[in-house]
Amino acid sequence: MKFKDFFVIGTDTDVGKTYVSTLLYKALRKYNFQYYKPIQSGCFLKDDKLTAPDVDFLTKFVGINYDDSMVTYTLKEEVSPHLASEMEGTKIEIENVKRHYEDLKKKYSNILVEGAGGLYVPLIRDKFYIYDLIKLFNLPVVLVCGTKVGAINHTMLTLNALNTMGIKLHGLIFNNYKEQFFEDDNIKVILELSKIKNYMIIKNGQKEISDKEIEKFFN
Repeated sequence: MKFKDFFVIGTDTDVGKTYVSTLLYKALRKYNFQYYKPIQSGCFLKDDKLTAPDVDFLTKFVGINYDDSMVTYTLKEEVSPHLASEMEGTKIEIENVKRHYEDLKKKYSNILVEGAGGLYVPLIRDKFYIYDLIKLFNLPVVLVCGTKVGAINHTMLTLNALNTMGIKLHGLIFNNYKEQFFEDDNIKVILELSKIKNYMIIKNGQKEISDKEIEKFFN
């Protein structure tokens, strides 16, 4: 299989973007993939340094040591990155993020980049958003979406925004699927409306993604 870097975003908060990113990283690590979280807010102190919760979750889940190289900016306040950086007096320098990403590319075959929330999350107030970072890196998007009530609207709005922005979609990942009849219909409607063929379904409590699923999704 020939892989490319990709950028993981979610349709809304708590859709399970980090969980899906973790499962993807666990499956792709053997292909010399690295995980990268450019900016993380809501960090906590551990051994006198700020620890990124998404990196902490991922490394513990996979069974590896916490890796500082997986994140550029760690912010304490559990709010949007632009607000957290303002509250803490930390200036977000996009050039530092870009340099960090390029350094990782020199060491690894591919990078899985996880954003902070959805497309319109501000990284720098009135200046730079998640969609700007995706465009800067020139990466296709893996969109994590839910299956519960509201999933159709959230997903279609994000897909329409991606299309308007000229950002390429690699595929959809429906997360936390509980095999309910209305979830089946939500998935069906989203696929019919969007005409998307490349998708994956992650069941509630699923702990890994099979090689077969990876090959199908990334080929």
